[in-house]
Amino acid sequence: MGEIVIMIVDIALVACGILAAYYAKQVGGSIGHKSIQLMASGFLLLGVAHILETALLTSFPQLDLETVEISHRVLVLVATLLILIGYARLARFVRS
Repeated sequence: MGEIVIMIVDIALVACGILAAYYAKQVGGSIGHKSIQLMASGFLLLGVAHILETALLTSFPQLDLETVEISHRVLVLVATLLILIGYARLARFVRS
């Protein structure tokens, strides 16, 4: 039961990332779309990081848990940095 819930949540995270990318395209150039695209990329990467972690743990049980967890955290860090850089660029755009 737990694995099903985890997979549903992982798929929902990826769907949210796809929606973020879709809406970033809708915004266009009206409010600094490059910053919005960076944030959307970060959200998408967050979803991918979680579903990849689940896929690796279920498909490759021989993989070291620590390796999977470290790679997951690195992807989450990169995603968070993309979101943060996007917000910083958006703030700079709004101030100018």
